[in-house]
Order: sequence, then structure tokens, then C-alpha cells
Amino acid sequence: MFGDILKAVNELKFGETTRSEEEIPGRIIIFVDELNKYAASNAPKNSPILRYLLEITERGRSEGIILFSAEQFKSAVHDRVKGNCSTHIYGRTNAIEISKPDYKYIPKVFSNMMTRLSKGELILEHAILGTPLKMTFPYPSYYQRRSEDAE
Repeated sequence: MFGDILKAVNELKFGETTRSEEEIPGRIIIFVDELNKYAASNAPKNSPILRYLLEITERGRSEGIILFSAEQFKSAVHDRVKGNCSTHIYGRTNAIEISKPDYKYIPKVFSNMMTRLSKGELILEHAILGTPLKMTFPYPSYYQRRSEDAE
């Protein structure tokens, strides 16, 4: 199913279509979980899903296609996909993953912090920021902590 969606988006934005210009959306947002399964660094070069994802990551922004993805292991994602990402958000991960080359440009204080992040804590990296930024999401307003939880 995911491959069919990618194929349809690629044909709509980059290929032949019978639709008029007004019928094609200006922006298309694609959410994918477990990107490392679909765009694996060791995926066969003739994989149609990998080919569609490479097309989207390399040319998608100029055509109004935005790809949000999540994966457990950034190191397992195809280099051309990672190389075209402008924003990276990291949650808690393990020391083995952090030892991979993908993390060598992240300051040590932040890569070490990644092994100890709690729920709701993330590290955001984007060129505009200059340095990674630790973010903490507050508890939802409906969440009521008991007094013993506060200690």
C-alpha cells in the first residue's frame, strides 16, 4: 500500500498525469513510520519503493512534497535519503546507535544526552539553530499529577 501511495504521488508530481494543473495539490505531506524498513541502506538498487523515496527526498521540496519520517535506527537509512533531510529530531536511543558515523557531527554533550532522555524529551537539529536544541514537551493540561508523583 505504501508503495502504491508513493507511486501515485511521484506520477502526480513528476510524471505523466491526465489531471489539470488546478487538480494537483500544491502541497502533499507524507508521514512514514519505520523509514529504515522502506529506505534501508542495504536495499537493492532496483527497489521501486526506494526509488520513489529517493525521488521525493531529492526533488520533493521543490515540488511541494514534504516527507516526515520516524525510525529507530537512523544509521540504517539510505545515505541519499538522510543527506536530503533538513531537520533531525532525536529521541532516546542506545550507545551502540550513537557510536555510528551518523552521529559524529553532533556535539558529544548531546549525543551522550540521547541515551538518557525521558518521555517527552527530544533533541532538535536544524541548520538555522547552529547547535542542537533539547526540547521538553509539557504534560497535557488534563493530566493531573498526584502529590506523591511530584516528589
